[in-house]
Amino acid sequence: MIYLIRLSYLLCLIMAVSASAETKQDFIQKLKSHYQHTQHISAFSLNHHFLNQQYRDQNYWDFKTPNRAMSIRTVEVDFARKHFYDNDILYFPGGLLFDRVQFQNDEESYYYEKTGVFLGKGVIKQGMNRFDIATRYLVMKLDFLAVRPLISEQNIQQNIKFITDQKSATTTLIHHTNDNTIDYTFSNAPLRLLSINHRPLNGFFEYEDYQTTRGINYARVVHQYYDGATIPNYITYNDSFYIIERVDPNHLKLPRGYNVEMPRGDGILTANKIGEDLYLVTDSAGLRNSLVKITGNDITLFGASSSERTARKVLTFVTDHFPTKKITSVHVSHPHGDEIAGLALYADRNIEIWADEYTISGIKAYQKFAKNIDSFKFRAIKHEQEINEIQFYVLETMHAKRQSFVHFETAGIIFQSDFLHIPFDNTIATVIPNYTRTFIDFIRTHKLKYHRIVGSYGNNAISLDVVNKTYGALM
Repeated sequence: MIYLIRLSYLLCLIMAVSASAETKQDFIQKLKSHYQHTQHISAFSLNHHFLNQQYRDQNYWDFKTPNRAMSIRTVEVDFARKHFYDNDILYFPGGLLFDRVQFQNDEESYYYEKTGVFLGKGVIKQGMNRFDIATRYLVMKLDFLAVRPLISEQNIQQNIKFITDQKSATTTLIHHTNDNTIDYTFSNAPLRLLSINHRPLNGFFEYEDYQTTRGINYARVVHQYYDGATIPNYITYNDSFYIIERVDPNHLKLPRGYNVEMPRGDGILTANKIGEDLYLVTDSAGLRNSLVKITGNDITLFGASSSERTARKVLTFVTDHFPTKKITSVHVSHPHGDEIAGLALYADRNIEIWADEYTISGIKAYQKFAKNIDSFKFRAIKHEQEINEIQFYVLETMHAKRQSFVHFETAGIIFQSDFLHIPFDNTIATVIPNYTRTFIDFIRTHKLKYHRIVGSYGNNAISLDVVNKTYGALM
């Protein structure tokens, strides 16, 4: 019986190979004819919008009903000149508007923000390989660009494997190039790209809703899965596509006033005393900031759990810098992924996690902690609770259903995360989230005395004057 099964399998394999040898060339020729009218396109603009699951863990309002972030994107690309312009506008809960741009011309490549939320007027200089990096993912959103490596293959017989499925009326071409493999699956009638399994990008792409506009037929909806995701990381809607001669020259230069390059940072942590037994831990770039509060022999950390990398660096540094003290607790503001991702390292050290009840529930629901959550130690904090001369406040905002901050009254310091977005140069953003008003209204109403607000990222010395200007921009 086993012999018959093996023989049957061998016969099927021989038939498949035979069919492949007979029809592979013909099918490739059909593809070339099908996409022939798009092969001349070397410069284009694409307007599209997408729902972004990648940022969901960082920006949902309620972890029980997670939402996707909306993004509207406009790109212009010139393959011949290697120029590109990419304007991505992200809309987050509570009115946060993240309007960012990157471009590359003949000599330089930069990244900056139009709204100035995080960088202000600062810019980030990118390498001249940015074109290749950006377009590598961009072409996957347009089926007729995504198939170009396949239909331009010269050694079809050796580098392309051909598989037909009569039941589903589909054809799959497996393309081997430079030790990389990409699978393309097409429907036979009509001839359309259905999906790509792109191993070099660790991505799977599904193409749907084909329409013809200005003589070009292309998929209007693309589902993108990365790293084995079971739900799409992105759902892209291609709204309009235009053939252009070149990227608009005005899009290939920095706007007036944008001329300060942001420091890369040396990654070396330092501890600066900013109050009695209170230290600011950050590096030269200040991209992530933590506070160390010493009470007797115990240390409580603030803003030190944004990622495993941050948590590991801070734990190592604080342990070495304060060898006679012991880290006993860490505070978490709200249960977004970029606030809690590093907590497992604290749980491994039996360090207590301080957070409000809602945030604790969000931490317990975080999928990455599912296997070890029983080892986490929690201490629930309440609104207006004081612990070791640290005053905690828990607010409900449109950024997170519950979100806390701390006030060190004696030192005149407030530590907060995601209530205020103030860049290093104190630029006031053109769009201010409504939860920023909630925060400022609260500290004014309660007459909290402070001379410095430390943000968990970026600006760690926000003054009263800047807070007032930010509130004025809301009016």
